[in-house]
Amino acid sequence: MAYDSVKPILSAVICTYNRAFLLDKVLDSLCKQTLSAHNFEVVIINDGSVDDTEAVVAAYTSRLPLRYTYQRNAGLASAKNHGLFACRGDIVLFLDDDDIAKETLLEEHVKTHKEFPAPNYAVLGYTALSPEISGNSLMHFVTEIGHFLFSYSSLKHGDILDYTYFWGGRSSCKRSLLLEFGTFNPVFRFGCEDIELGYRLSKQGLRVIFNKNAISYMIRKIDFDAFCNRLERQGASNHVFSQIHPEPEIQQWTETIDSEQNWAMIDKHYEAIIRSARSLDSMVNLKLAAGFDLDDENRNLLYRAYWAAFKACKVKGIMKKRNI
Repeated sequence: MAYDSVKPILSAVICTYNRAFLLDKVLDSLCKQTLSAHNFEVVIINDGSVDDTEAVVAAYTSRLPLRYTYQRNAGLASAKNHGLFACRGDIVLFLDDDDIAKETLLEEHVKTHKEFPAPNYAVLGYTALSPEISGNSLMHFVTEIGHFLFSYSSLKHGDILDYTYFWGGRSSCKRSLLLEFGTFNPVFRFGCEDIELGYRLSKQGLRVIFNKNAISYMIRKIDFDAFCNRLERQGASNHVFSQIHPEPEIQQWTETIDSEQNWAMIDKHYEAIIRSARSLDSMVNLKLAAGFDLDDENRNLLYRAYWAAFKACKVKGIMKKRNI
């Protein structure tokens, strides 16, 4: 199909690393979009994967308007920049490689951009947990309670938001805004690349419109130890962000203020905090797998353990980066 002959309205950029199985599901969901295939393109940036990513992409070349590029592993910000320069649409939507798209996802992003055509308006879509993982206690906590992953509970459809809602994997913006005023800082291999860019773009009047109907579904369940590792990496990126931008609002957002004092209180108890939360997480998963319900007392105990562990992991990441 001669997709290159027609300039798309929207480019969906997906940066991926060793998630071929999940990417297959993501691409399949993009085959079912209500937006005409001649109005969008899918740009895949393979960030040094050593799995079957290339073969998965090849299987969709006749089903999707695809553009594919491989780069040596350089991290998320670098891959996003690669996708930005490779794409052709006036609107660029950055999608995660573990989120499947509802059929109207692309159409909803385009619709909101038409309502807000000025270059400084971006769009935030809504990401829910897929039914397969929504019942998992940890995933529910990090999205609906602790907001370590998403934080939608306070948002209303049509809200006009600031740069702190320029969330990677579920936001779109005018490509011209990035090309003229700033791209992702490649120092960020994981975490903060989106908000740091959003902060710079806020100097150009960036506003983010929330469209609750631009829906995607996260399909990857993260286990306890993997989430602890994720938050350590997030903490390290927060520290880098705080060093690049010393402004008080960034110090507050990155939670680097008082991190030394916080770590001094946590340090000697860190292993016990993690071990306790891990044990509770395992116990709850076993109970749920056996068909038992979780009562309020045990649920609250588990959530307190998660909160303490994940906060500790983030502070640990900040301090590790600070002490390098």
